[in-house]
Amino acid sequence: MKIAVVGAGLTGLKAAKELSEYASVVVFEPEDIGGLVASYEGVEKFYHHCFRDDDFLLEEIKRSGLNSKLVWRIAKTGFAANGKIYPLNTPFEILRYPLLTFGEKIRLARFTLKSRKLNYENFDDIGVIEGIRRELGEGLLERFFMPLLRSKFGENAEEVSYAWLLGRVAIRSNRKYSGEEIGYIRHGFQQLVDKMAEGLEIRKERARIRKNAKWEVNGEQFDAVIYTAPLPELGELGEKLGISEIRYQSSVCALVGAEETLTENIYWTNIVDRMSFGAVIEHTNFMLYEDYGIHLIYLASYSTPDGYLFNLSDKEIERLFLSDLKKLGFNTDSIKWMKIFKAKYSGPIYERGYRRKITPYRVADGFYIAGMTSRPNYPERSMNGSVRAGYEVAEQVKKDFL
Repeated sequence: MKIAVVGAGLTGLKAAKELSEYASVVVFEPEDIGGLVASYEGVEKFYHHCFRDDDFLLEEIKRSGLNSKLVWRIAKTGFAANGKIYPLNTPFEILRYPLLTFGEKIRLARFTLKSRKLNYENFDDIGVIEGIRRELGEGLLERFFMPLLRSKFGENAEEVSYAWLLGRVAIRSNRKYSGEEIGYIRHGFQQLVDKMAEGLEIRKERARIRKNAKWEVNGEQFDAVIYTAPLPELGELGEKLGISEIRYQSSVCALVGAEETLTENIYWTNIVDRMSFGAVIEHTNFMLYEDYGIHLIYLASYSTPDGYLFNLSDKEIERLFLSDLKKLGFNTDSIKWMKIFKAKYSGPIYERGYRRKITPYRVADGFYIAGMTSRPNYPERSMNGSVRAGYEVAEQVKKDFL
């Protein structure tokens, strides 16, 4: 039996690895292996970390012999507002935060506890802004949640489902007294990607898929095709297969190497004021500076494939980002280099009613779809969800063919 896997991100690599024992598997990937987890000189192009409940990802790390390199640390967060950065980790820091009233802070704490007990799927058809306004009021919406939503979804924030927020709170909260505990493979997730790719036949080709007597990829016949790339790249084939149209957002991320930091110990700073980026992620405030010899900082922004920011040149984006870094008080003269990375289809927009658009694994005889639009990546995409989708689609193929 011959199986084609389109896309060498975590989903594609996991599916190919699971099936290679039973079939001849060929992976097609024209870009860097690893997809959104791909690296630049040993550092992820887009920031990544993992969580304690990422069962499938953690098992894959263990299976790859990388468990000893997995470290868990408290990641401190903060809000940048009106030219000042406020840490928001301990109860005392939260109480001192001046942009929210004491009553709003109490409501926010109660909301966090309540959200963990709700079935977030029941809120899929409610808009996130409507839900927050109804549950928490206008003040918390405008002064706390809107900066977070703009940071994550850019101009698409108002389209997002309330289920996304409730699910994120329920699934991703692993807070300790002084902050949230997250994990990272020392020296980068590229090591995991390389281990998952070992022994696989990976062709650096863009896949052209056709259906004749059998499925064909680049003129070669296969018994089954597992498609793990972004759905818009399917083109007319996606329409013929009746796949739901899913809107995607794009990512624009700068990886900065600098001699100085923005903060002393904050990993993630959300930007309250409107800027060209929505968050500053200081990687070496989380991982050891000594591992890199330079401070590594991500500037993260989200757009759409036809959005203004995504279609600027790298130089134009760099100028915008540098200008806004100065507004935050950062010494841009300390920057040694800056690399701009873009992902045209970095993830679905979890808009109202999204749950009904989740793609099944088998969409036609011999044709399967897995990845960011699969069930494990609802209501939030993650490395864990991607690995799980790869495993589950492989199980579906085994069930159908073996």
